[in-house]
Amino acid sequence: MVGNLVEYLGIPFEAYEESQGQLPIKRVKRCTACLDLVEAPVASSWSSDNAFFYIASTRTIHKYDPTSNALREIYTVSGSDEICSLTVKDKNTIIFSISNHIHVLDCSQPVTSITQQTFDSHKAPVDFLSLSNDNSLLASTSAGAVHIHNLASRSHTMLRGLPTVSSNIVGILFHVHSRTRLLVSMARQILVYDTTRPSSPTKIIPLSESVVGDIVAAACSPFSKTLVAVATSLGFVVMIDLEKEKP
Repeated sequence: MVGNLVEYLGIPFEAYEESQGQLPIKRVKRCTACLDLVEAPVASSWSSDNAFFYIASTRTIHKYDPTSNALREIYTVSGSDEICSLTVKDKNTIIFSISNHIHVLDCSQPVTSITQQTFDSHKAPVDFLSLSNDNSLLASTSAGAVHIHNLASRSHTMLRGLPTVSSNIVGILFHVHSRTRLLVSMARQILVYDTTRPSSPTKIIPLSESVVGDIVAAACSPFSKTLVAVATSLGFVVMIDLEKEKP
């Protein structure tokens, strides 16, 4: 597993052995000073062109411009509910959740941001958001539910066939190479859905018994259409091939 991970990171395995298991890291001699945040962030995301960095706390959303080192507040929650999740559609459009509502915000104006759309199909607070690779589909989760929203038609579909056990959804991820392939992380398994067939997952991939801990994060390889990296709560990183039954 280590050899595959090292190669996946682009590090020669010989260099890994010579470093006695310590992955080589390039040191940055100088970092640009950033501005302080008043509240701790709960979510953040770069725009697709890396022009802006969006940072959300429970009460506010800021837009950071690295070229000018400027941090601007673009949204403030007016009620008692809190921001839970954030994703970026393009450099001037963000999507975030407050309680069980999902908002699409236009941030292109220099002073005021405009809410373009609001989705309220969930019955419980929305925990996670993920956009498809063409930004046309939005996946969202709440307790025991996954919804797929079509941003153009403003329609939504609920995924079915989720396990009935009391495991919480700990993450969702649209595959970077496939518009309709969605990965749903629950406890110690990855559910693979084709969103055009929402009645049940096309595949359920459990972690092997040798891997300790529950899934806390997953990421698709930018170079492989089937390889996914999964991290667990106890420090394991596992490479999963979606075309195989087990990691």
